[in-house]
Amino acid sequence: MSILPRHYMNAVVSIGTRNGDQVKWFGTGFFIHKRVSETQVAPFLVTNRHVFKNRQNVIIRLIEHNSHNLKTVDVPLMKDGKPLYVVSEDEEIDIAVLRLNGKYFEDNGFDFLSFDIEGNAMSSQELLSNGVDEGSIVYMLGFPMGLVNINSNTPICRMGCIARMSESQISETKNILVDIQNFPGNSGSPIVTRAEVLSIEGSKSLNRSVLLGIVHSYIPYQETLINSQTQQVVEIRSENSGIAKAHPVEFIRDLVDKL
Repeated sequence: MSILPRHYMNAVVSIGTRNGDQVKWFGTGFFIHKRVSETQVAPFLVTNRHVFKNRQNVIIRLIEHNSHNLKTVDVPLMKDGKPLYVVSEDEEIDIAVLRLNGKYFEDNGFDFLSFDIEGNAMSSQELLSNGVDEGSIVYMLGFPMGLVNINSNTPICRMGCIARMSESQISETKNILVDIQNFPGNSGSPIVTRAEVLSIEGSKSLNRSVLLGIVHSYIPYQETLINSQTQQVVEIRSENSGIAKAHPVEFIRDLVDKL
């Protein structure tokens, strides 16, 4: 039995571009919402800034409510030469938030499953206060290396753990470090916590799964090869270290508040 809420999986979408009849999937995004009144919520699509950068539009796939079929939908990103999405003034924060038209989903019979940015998410301070810290198990949901099924929108789920989430780490770098393998296509993937029911005596445990942050890159391991005769650098090899950088939820909330 899965310990991840199913609607978390369905809230994650592959992001791509269309070239004639061909589609290239290159990134990941996810739906969130924020309640604006007792009866209304505002829907958003969240991904990385670099996923949207220099693009006029992207495509995503939505699930039709009655048939459960997938339909490819164009999403405009620019209007009159200006972006429709918001980004942080701090270029180190690699997040983009696009407000969506909720009526479009209703009129066209599409499902909209999403993370409640208040109820299904926690900032780094909220997580630390609830017993989530270094060593806590997390999941990354996304579409690495174009692994997108034709008839399914289910993302690839990978498990890892928080490597570093100290206040000084976030203050200095604006990132949480996660020990998890991410690859091209995972840009914009949500990181969610695993629900825990057991804890060491005297410590807390979070008994539900919540949105922790958004992946945007990994830390590379580089090795320099030097010619033994000339002592000149002949090659620099770069590999994935397995340490991912993820912006915590508070940076997403800041951009949502702008909209």
